[in-house]
Amino acid sequence: MFAAGYALLWATLLLHGLLRREERRWLSILALGLAVAAWGLWTAGLVGRGLAAGHWPMSTRYGFGLGFVWALLGLHILTTADRPRSGVGGLGVALALATWALTRPVGERIIAPLLPALRSPWFPLHTFAAAIAYGAFGAAAGLGLTGLLERGEGREALTGRMDRLLRWGFLWLTLSILLGGIWAREAWGRWWGWDPKETWSLVVWLAYLLPLHLGPLPAWRGRRYIVLVLAGFAGVLFLFLGVPWVVRVARLETLHGF
Repeated sequence: MFAAGYALLWATLLLHGLLRREERRWLSILALGLAVAAWGLWTAGLVGRGLAAGHWPMSTRYGFGLGFVWALLGLHILTTADRPRSGVGGLGVALALATWALTRPVGERIIAPLLPALRSPWFPLHTFAAAIAYGAFGAAAGLGLTGLLERGEGREALTGRMDRLLRWGFLWLTLSILLGGIWAREAWGRWWGWDPKETWSLVVWLAYLLPLHLGPLPAWRGRRYIVLVLAGFAGVLFLFLGVPWVVRVARLETLHGF
């Protein structure tokens, strides 16, 4: 399922590249149809993985990466369905993440029993909220990349959509942190322990306050705003990929598996 969805994403990106050169209705409809089909295959893949494992599919970094792509692509489709020309950046971000996920070593992709600390109803809620938050921030960053190619009214229209995605993502990130605290209390006996993952989650939460507060100011519209959005998403990527690497290399103590 994931491989077929990945192939459709490449085909969709190609069509969006053609739309950047010449916008035609049939190309727009075809590109949207392929993107929806790719998202459907990704959804089926996640459901199938969960059924095969007998537990929540986003219980490992690989599984969460699949959920990250799923959320990003779904929100990207909802945000750009009526404006196909703006979709190339978001598809590029989704493809980059999908490429990372599908090139993981076999050992990271195998289905394993759920660890005791993860056998809590709060864990799926926490990771689902995080996937939606990351996906919204990724879709906003994709619009930002497209916005760098636009000028004038085209860029302004994209920043309005980015605003909505950032607010949505910030809400879900806040919910994810709160749910994570409840899960941590149940699993480890404390709400917050300044674990590297927890600390960087707070850093990302604070970083997104900048575009949310500065965005409405005229001096911060346009390219400056896009830079803030892209910087925030760089923080999300570091939270997802960089923090586990630093923990491993520096041999820091952590209770988080990913």
